[in-house]
Amino acid sequence: MELTPDGRETPGVKNEIARRVREIRLELYGNHGGPMLASALGVPFRIFMTYELGQTIPAQTILKFIETTGAAPHWLLTGQGDKYEHRL
Repeated sequence: MELTPDGRETPGVKNEIARRVREIRLELYGNHGGPMLASALGVPFRIFMTYELGQTIPAQTILKFIETTGAAPHWLLTGQGDKYEHRL
């Protein structure tokens, strides 16, 4: 993860996480499933769309996203490894 000199994430990191969030949303909910996922996360759809555009996702929301979708946290952050957590 790249950081600015004052310790903040670079815009590139935010955009990459946003791209991966969108990728999972499309796979699991389809092109028109954004409102359904936003509802499951407890956020308005218009706010969720800002996350897909690179706005910082609050911790509580990204944790709910991981829980709801089964996304692997490491993959969300880096794009490496398995996209989804292993489920029994």
